[in-house]
Amino acid sequence: MTKTLWSMADLERETNYKRDWLKRNILKPYRDEIETFGHYPIHRNDEYSFVGSKMKAFIEDKFTEIFN
Repeated sequence: MTKTLWSMADLERETNYKRDWLKRNILKPYRDEIETFGHYPIHRNDEYSFVGSKMKAFIEDKFTEIFN
């Protein structure tokens, strides 16, 4: 079962990739799409947050585009 909300740590755990790689290859290039179901940090003490089911579906739908 997927958690309702994912943190960056959850995204790292689900993909087996580290924060820098995720930011460079998923979070920055697909920001406009991900912002519809995720929160990007606004200030220094803010954190990423994503609707777990939607992020999981996004990664599954874009799998070959992201990981090739």
